[in-house]
Amino acid sequence: TSSMLEYENQIFLDMYQENALLVMCEGLGLDRIFLNFLRLYSDLKELVFVLNTDQLQQEYYIEKLRSLGVNQLPCIMTSEYGAQERKRMYARGGIFFASSRILVMDLLVDRIPVHLVSGMLVTKAHKMADACQEPFILRLFRQKNKEGFIKGFTDNPVALVGGYSRMEKVMKNMFVGKVFLWPRFHLNIIECMDKRKVRIMIIFLLLLANVLIIVTSYLKIPNLFLTKFISNSLSICLVYKYILVNSMQNTLPKTVSPQPEVIEIGVELTNSMKIIQTSLLEIVSACLKELKSNNPGLHKSQIAFGLIVCHCNSPKWEILLEILDEIREANKQTEKTELGEGKVLICVSEMRGIYMIRDFLKFGTRAALLRIYNKAFKKSLLIPTDEGNTKVLKSIYETDDLLKKKKKSSEIPTPPDSCEDIFPNSKDDRKTLEENEEIDAIRYRRMKVLDSPETHLHALHGNPDPYILSRALEEIQPRYVILYDSSIHFVRQLEVYKACRPGIPLRVYFLTFQSSAEEQVYLTSLRREKEAFHSLIQEKATMVIPKEREGKNKDDPQFERNVKPAYEINSRKAGGQGGLVEDKKQTIVVDMREFRSELPSLLHKRGIEIEPITIEVGDYILTPNICVERKSLSDLIGSLGSGRLYTQCVAMSRHYSQPMLLIEFDANKAFSFQARGVAGATLTLKELNQKLTLLLLHFPKLRLAWCSSPSTAAELFHDLKLTREQPDPEKAAAIGASEPDGSSDEKYNTAPYDFLLKLPGINSKNCRSILHHVTDLRHLCRLSEEQLEELLSSKINARQLYEFLHEKYDASTSKKKVKR
Repeated sequence: TSSMLEYENQIFLDMYQENALLVMCEGLGLDRIFLNFLRLYSDLKELVFVLNTDQLQQEYYIEKLRSLGVNQLPCIMTSEYGAQERKRMYARGGIFFASSRILVMDLLVDRIPVHLVSGMLVTKAHKMADACQEPFILRLFRQKNKEGFIKGFTDNPVALVGGYSRMEKVMKNMFVGKVFLWPRFHLNIIECMDKRKVRIMIIFLLLLANVLIIVTSYLKIPNLFLTKFISNSLSICLVYKYILVNSMQNTLPKTVSPQPEVIEIGVELTNSMKIIQTSLLEIVSACLKELKSNNPGLHKSQIAFGLIVCHCNSPKWEILLEILDEIREANKQTEKTELGEGKVLICVSEMRGIYMIRDFLKFGTRAALLRIYNKAFKKSLLIPTDEGNTKVLKSIYETDDLLKKKKKSSEIPTPPDSCEDIFPNSKDDRKTLEENEEIDAIRYRRMKVLDSPETHLHALHGNPDPYILSRALEEIQPRYVILYDSSIHFVRQLEVYKACRPGIPLRVYFLTFQSSAEEQVYLTSLRREKEAFHSLIQEKATMVIPKEREGKNKDDPQFERNVKPAYEINSRKAGGQGGLVEDKKQTIVVDMREFRSELPSLLHKRGIEIEPITIEVGDYILTPNICVERKSLSDLIGSLGSGRLYTQCVAMSRHYSQPMLLIEFDANKAFSFQARGVAGATLTLKELNQKLTLLLLHFPKLRLAWCSSPSTAAELFHDLKLTREQPDPEKAAAIGASEPDGSSDEKYNTAPYDFLLKLPGINSKNCRSILHHVTDLRHLCRLSEEQLEELLSSKINARQLYEFLHEKYDASTSKKKVKR
């Protein structure tokens, strides 16, 4: 629902009034706050752009807004819309989910009416510290629009403390001057979760807000200042109306507790499990040490691992049965009441655990354990029944037809007296079984396993949809939740779910292995989040934010685009004013895929105009003759090993007289050429040097440029363009681009292509015609002169090629020519 809790209302009001960064703890309703912002700006019909969202997020928010009755839903702007169509849509206003690539291009070519944009909403704001495209977008927006808002949202506080002043860097890249921190131990959140307060003046304030909205809507005053004041008052009244309605919906007497009833059950590890766990931890520790020793350049943040222990014949299974039995007595007692029978939601870490618990609940312990054993060792053992006979194991997975039939009937088979057969005997059957498992994993985001009590299994991880857990809670509406595996995110979601429904009981069973790696992972994640917030609170207290941080001043120095650095200005000429004469407009054609790097933004800061188009040859076109292919160190190693760099150099050398290979290093790492420590490196330093040497020997016109950082590369580009002609974007886009029939240079092998160009009568214009219609050299030799004339569109070229192919070779004549 869109109704918000008290602390959510406070966050909403604070964020509405400021250009700020919001940092919340995971699972406490950030998506609910963001949804209400989308709803507000949809009702106001303002032009707003949303950054850093993926397709699943976009579909989720649009679905929610549609269920709330919003008329003007956000639009997902993709490359399917043409340039002129996008321009018309921007003029109509509304909320747009747009990719960073499209926004950069439309902002650079002034396709977006920036003066009409109300603001920017940035999700996953913690990524702004390392991103390149999104800060560039906000810089272009703030440079041309000083009044619009910028608001950032994130629920990943740990990502903001990984380096030096990362939170301040995020705020600087977003042009915001305030940050709001909301950890779980925030006083307002604790009060909201612990008790609810009745607000006496809610109805009166709500009526007052409605009166103000009516007055400001119908009052017509010609004065421009008063009109703007009334418009702002209308927006504020709408905000307060949302808050008051939400507060009234969520206000209940103090006697009703909003917290779920939590029952923690600690399970002791068996001796065998302790030995297995200790062995696995030692193996993981040894692997990490070896990984660090062989990769000294690998940062600790790049190492991610998870310790997954399959608790076969786990004591949790027995406790799980006891809990289900307890719920089935409890449900009988509440059948006659208004509450009715309660549903059960069992949360497991991943789909593998769901299959394991399903088999256990349906077929018993021995059958579930045998299934795990057979799958691990690829065997098909038999289970003796009570009568002493053996049966061939049958698959519990059914075909689609049986699934459809079973959906029509509500009957679910009860566990048999003896262990049922659950495995096929042949390899083909086992393969079919594994395929069915993959289908089930896609089909069942959750799985219903029992009717009494109605029990659903749900995977906490492994699903790309980040909102699948909240959807499960809304659709199932369980009264009992069994956390077979723990997750901070879902525990917080349960808190919010219960706080929004304080009149409905909720009992949560928390199962954990005592003194286990599972328990330590959960506690460590809690500790890391708490320490991250403490660090952010301390950083906020000591942070010095300049007044011009938000970039609203007209002559803000951070938006100056200096073509020349200060040390190059001659101060002897009128105090340096003589050096401020505007130079000729500099332009660089940049491939759209290059905006994922920092270099285009740095070029724009130096006063160079950027032409964002899709080019097939090169990454940067500096002049009509200079083409640059940019490679980071890891890209260089990978492309040298795969041979892709050779193909790119062939294309550059074919179309440009001065091809260049730019090797760009990370500014935060050593400026040294070494393969060790680079992720994905399979070549040694000696092999890299050999390949680079061969590359330079094969392409004598190719030039190498070694740059220690993107800033150095931007300065190099600026120097190379001095006193040279500007590139033509249309010509750059046409080089190597697809023909109308869909062909391109990359469709053919480079060796035959180069061979054909050396034949008499064949040039770059008619070469494609030969490649389209001729299969091989034998086929070319069999063509008549008339057929060649039709292909080459020239009688002279056809005659030259035909005579070259069919003229008889005279050895004596060639020897006389050699002697002469």
